[in-house]
Amino acid sequence: MRFEKRVLERFSIKGLKATGEKLSLWSKTDFGSYVLAAERDLIAEKYSALPGYRVMHLGLTADRQSADEFSQIHRFNFQAHTDHCGAGISAVADLTELPLPSDVVDVVLLQHTLEFSESPQSVLAEVCRTITPGGHLIVCVLDPFGPMGVAKLPMQLLTDSPQYRFHSLRAGRLLDWLTLLNFEVDAINHGAHQLPFAYRVAASQMLEGPEKLRLGDSWDRGCQRIGLPFGNFYMIHAVKRVSRMIGNPPRSWKAAARGRLSVSTSQSLGSTKKSINKHSAEHKL
Repeated sequence: MRFEKRVLERFSIKGLKATGEKLSLWSKTDFGSYVLAAERDLIAEKYSALPGYRVMHLGLTADRQSADEFSQIHRFNFQAHTDHCGAGISAVADLTELPLPSDVVDVVLLQHTLEFSESPQSVLAEVCRTITPGGHLIVCVLDPFGPMGVAKLPMQLLTDSPQYRFHSLRAGRLLDWLTLLNFEVDAINHGAHQLPFAYRVAASQMLEGPEKLRLGDSWDRGCQRIGLPFGNFYMIHAVKRVSRMIGNPPRSWKAAARGRLSVSTSQSLGSTKKSINKHSAEHKL
């Protein structure tokens, strides 16, 4: 029984409250930084000019560079753990119960929080609740069919590293969830195609200082050119579509209708009086 329990624990997903500290440290390693840098490049290329005033970031770490790629003035983020948060964290909260009202955030970047959460459906539903109608959601998820996803099962048996204990969320499955939450998927992008064991910072070209990596390897460039779908992550861009009810007409409409009604009423009363007078005259004759 103890052996079976230990084996099951190796495949269990404990949630970000328990593993957030180690995942935050992993995101700063060579490979973790490489994945986040690839995502930042896609955001800067495709989604930096999204409209709105507020952008919310939920990720494994307070990645200011990812938030800085957006043009929104008001930027804030939440974390599910308190360790290694740093000064860039706005608040620590349960991601299934965000301390925000509904329909207030214009853009949300959900960066690798779904696959490492105990209940990804609950986290996604709560995040979607806070997005304003017509707002944008960008979700970054580790691809279960990519290099890291394929290495997940053997690495769970060989190591205790939390980065290999995540939900295998297929893109099609996530699309179904978003459809049920009244979101329309606009695009799906894939990136970071290098092997997690073979990547080193020295093998990558540098751009704008040592903290920002560029996908300079020919393999990555070739995969992006042909649109190879099996990268280490996939990114979904979705828009919230909510049908609105027809409200009361404006006052100007009411005034106009009232004026037309009074005119038509006076005309009908005038015609009625004429017909009555005519009928009375004919009766006297």
